[in-house]
Amino acid sequence: MTNTKNGTKSTKVLPYVPKYKSLTFKVKETVLTSQPSSIPINLASEKEKFIRTGLAPHFEVKDQKKLTEIANKAKNQIRFNLLAESEHILELVRDKYGDADNYLEHAYGPRITTEEATPMLLEYIEENALSESLKIHWCDNLACSAKMVWRGPLVNANRPERRKYSLWISSSDENNYLRESGIRCLMDHEIGTHFFRMFNDGFQPWFSHRSKFGLRNLGSFENMCNEEGLASINTVLRGRAKFLWGAAFTYYTACKSVELSFKDLFDHLGRYTSNIDYRWKQVMRVKRGLVNPNDLGGLGNDQCYFEGAVSILQNVDNIDFHLLMSGKVCIDELDRIKRVVRKDFVKLPKFMQNITAYKNTLKKICTLNGLNKVFPIREPPSIYMKLLSQKKSLCKKKVKKKCKCWLDSLCQTTK
Repeated sequence: MTNTKNGTKSTKVLPYVPKYKSLTFKVKETVLTSQPSSIPINLASEKEKFIRTGLAPHFEVKDQKKLTEIANKAKNQIRFNLLAESEHILELVRDKYGDADNYLEHAYGPRITTEEATPMLLEYIEENALSESLKIHWCDNLACSAKMVWRGPLVNANRPERRKYSLWISSSDENNYLRESGIRCLMDHEIGTHFFRMFNDGFQPWFSHRSKFGLRNLGSFENMCNEEGLASINTVLRGRAKFLWGAAFTYYTACKSVELSFKDLFDHLGRYTSNIDYRWKQVMRVKRGLVNPNDLGGLGNDQCYFEGAVSILQNVDNIDFHLLMSGKVCIDELDRIKRVVRKDFVKLPKFMQNITAYKNTLKKICTLNGLNKVFPIREPPSIYMKLLSQKKSLCKKKVKKKCKCWLDSLCQTTK
């Protein structure tokens, strides 16, 4: 990383953390050999072809039937309730910084290499007093910026001390957080939110018996919104600028997919970022659920990041964040667990040690992003409502037994 001033060249040296060399903790480079069934297996070749020719990709997936089932779930349908809010944030950033790359550099610093980022990861592990049951892997073929997973005894044989955790981090150019301060913000998302809630959950009485305590299953829409919404907020918490740009961009991309083809959507998003890799990634994630990615529509599952963040920021004073971090629970379930929660086992990340200061920062984030204002709810495009009607008709023809079609509930939310 170099710059020139008065004809001389200087090199910016990132903080070196020699004391962490004594740790047995290692950060490994790994190639992911098994991708989720929803991720196309020919991603690299189709990306290269699209960027070179502009032709819409043809994705190959392991199990098209399963992907279609995922695409038809109610929680994965596209929602428009917060379209005005998401567009407001994108326009704020565009007016202030121009291209999103300028904003990302201002908020998270210049791009760095994995070699430069590794000491920062070790420092984060040390300052949060994390056990070495957590492994970190650099991976150049990950479909997202990072992913936290665990393995160990089955849920019904709860042995939290036997559980092993792994964090996979993308080392590719598509990772917007592989930056001087961005890597720390990404750790606040993955470790500070996902790991700590996952770790704490394993010590709670409801871990093996969620239904017994009246808690939703982990894959529910509400759980996803709470989990990813909180993580999205924590991502910007220590950024130099705290706009919810990433979550807003993802939400907006899904909304616009119902009006635009793959190529048109890719081009349209150029209004907010010139980053080809990032635009490809976002359009791919929305359009991969279609048999023909050039059709209108797509997957709305990633909208939960923005939806959850907005809900939390607008209700900061009503949330017990210590209780929320006690496990994988939703905000409206906190009253249900407060009498049984094992508080002594709850670990909090360093940035949440002072809850009062944390909540004050969240209120500032809410105001900065304009989420303390009331925005009009945008009506879904008529072409989308027509597609919904066609799907509903097709669904009722295929299913003879009496059932409630997911489109019934979806149409209620879009009226």
